[in-house]
Amino acid sequence: MAGAKRPPGRPRLADLSVPTDVSIITAAANLFMDMGYRAVTMEMVAEAAGVTKAAVYYHFSDKATLFVAAAHHVFDRARSATERLLAQPGSLRTRLLEIAKVILALPRPFTEFDAMMHEATLDLSPEQITDIHAQERSVDEVIEQACFTAAQRGEIRAPDPMLAAHGFLALLRVGQARDEEGNPRFPDTLRTADVLIDMLWGGIDVERAAQQR
Repeated sequence: MAGAKRPPGRPRLADLSVPTDVSIITAAANLFMDMGYRAVTMEMVAEAAGVTKAAVYYHFSDKATLFVAAAHHVFDRARSATERLLAQPGSLRTRLLEIAKVILALPRPFTEFDAMMHEATLDLSPEQITDIHAQERSVDEVIEQACFTAAQRGEIRAPDPMLAAHGFLALLRVGQARDEEGNPRFPDTLRTADVLIDMLWGGIDVERAAQQR
């Protein structure tokens, strides 16, 4: 209708190369990862996304809702990347090694997300917390399924493939360890990835490791 006004903050889709909500979510995810939950404001997100504060509130009613959307964005990307690497040809060992190389090269360790979740917990509803944990677990499930498949094929000797998958994820956390000043304890990420996968495959017993090579 001529002369009708748009609701405050509603974006003009023709002015955008990507949907406004996607721009906001991407900007928010980067800010949350850089600064943590508490330090980020909706104003900061608006500025980083190149939209008005009203536009942010048009799409997301509050920071907690935006945080959940940002977590979905991060875990969706992590799951897709993991699936792509696991779909590559080669042994499970080779594919997990490639995943380890990628994850250990990330600028932020898993523990930073844990800390951010701790900060956000007071603002999140129980349903939102459950939702985020389900998204996080969806990434783990991709690794679990790969281990189950490898065990069924006889590629790995794993009485409990799920435990093997989580052993791999736990070793990645070790590889991401930081010192008191926040610097990586194991800065050579390629070597660290090799060592961690060797530990997963053969343990630290010399004779047994030699037998499994």
